[in-house]
Amino acid sequence: MKRKKVTAALLAIAVGCTQFSTVLADRKSDAEQKKQEAEAGLESKQGEIDAIEQKQEELQGEINALDAELVNVMIELSTLEEELAVKQDELEQTKADLKQAKKDEKSQYEAMKLRIRFMYEKGGTEMLTSILESGSIADMLNRVEYVNEVYDYDRDLLTKYKNTKKQVAQLKKQQEEEVAALESKQKEYQVARENYETTIEQKKGEVADFDTKLAAAQELAAEYQDTINAQNTIIAEENERIERERREREAAEAAAAAARERAAREAAERASIVAANEGSESGESSVEKGNDGGSEDGGSSDGSGGGSNEEAKDPGYRTGVSGSDVVNYALSFVGNPYVWGGKDPNTGADCSGFTSYVYAHFGISIPSYSYSQRSVGQEVSYSKARAGDLICYSGHVAIYMGNGQIVHAKGTAYGIVAYDSATYRPIITVRRVL
Repeated sequence: MKRKKVTAALLAIAVGCTQFSTVLADRKSDAEQKKQEAEAGLESKQGEIDAIEQKQEELQGEINALDAELVNVMIELSTLEEELAVKQDELEQTKADLKQAKKDEKSQYEAMKLRIRFMYEKGGTEMLTSILESGSIADMLNRVEYVNEVYDYDRDLLTKYKNTKKQVAQLKKQQEEEVAALESKQKEYQVARENYETTIEQKKGEVADFDTKLAAAQELAAEYQDTINAQNTIIAEENERIERERREREAAEAAAAAARERAAREAAERASIVAANEGSESGESSVEKGNDGGSEDGGSSDGSGGGSNEEAKDPGYRTGVSGSDVVNYALSFVGNPYVWGGKDPNTGADCSGFTSYVYAHFGISIPSYSYSQRSVGQEVSYSKARAGDLICYSGHVAIYMGNGQIVHAKGTAYGIVAYDSATYRPIITVRRVL
């Protein structure tokens, strides 16, 4: 009777576990739904991040081109300033030359008027007397020629001064036009420089706006990734719970079946004993034989279901790589940033990118995804974990340092850190890859 109650109790527990599992399965479904939503959001944000980065590259290219054009304008302005300074100096000299030419022309004109007045107004008869008193025709002609030469000299000299003044005036006009043209061109380049500078500042402002948008998108993407990691943890916990409950249920069912089998066997034994007491000696032998068979049968059933040792074996080192060397190399990246999808801890990496990079340094190639890393190397129990082993969690991986501590790319808010407890999250598996 007592065994029947035990059997009923075990069956009730098994049924209760099934109902409890059904209720808790909603937690897993909810986590999977949230994970899918977060993955969709992350994919959308990643596309937005890619678009922002592309726009930033385009803007930077435009800024670089504008900078190059601005440099050319500045060079041209500098050249114009030099040319303009030279032309202005030349113009000032020409103005001074023109002033002197006008002065020389006026002086020559006044001298010529004075000579004419002297020769004609005061000394007209003297000139005629001088010619008539000449001793010979040759002398007379010489005197007449001299007078003509004086007139010609004065007239040529005056003409020369007039031409010089005219040429200087033309040169002044030409230089004034050249200066005006250079000044106009200088203004055009100054306007162009101001326009380039304004446009460059506008482009830089747009880049700053995209920097803000990129930071916001990256922050939201990190939140989505954190949500995915959290939901992965919940899903892993639920999978472990479901598996544990399945085993418990199977164990309960096996125990119940064993109890029923034992009860049936004991009932058969009691019936054999009764028959032996009422039967002949041959019957007693039969009973003894039956008892021998019963004890032998019972010896093979210990109620444990023939359970096996599930603890993973320690495979030892296979590569000859020192676990402490792996840990020391991993510690060299502590303080560097966590970058989702990053593969190089020098510039930023996520958890699986960090572990695959560290092992690759020692010639050990593993996948760069946390889920795939759960099956690399050989499994060992956490109690046998050694420095350099890979600790796998739901949606996360780390490198075991020894003494219950890990080094890992923890998350956006933490970066690459060390000395965290290895059991800060439920461990799925420990893998030896060395």
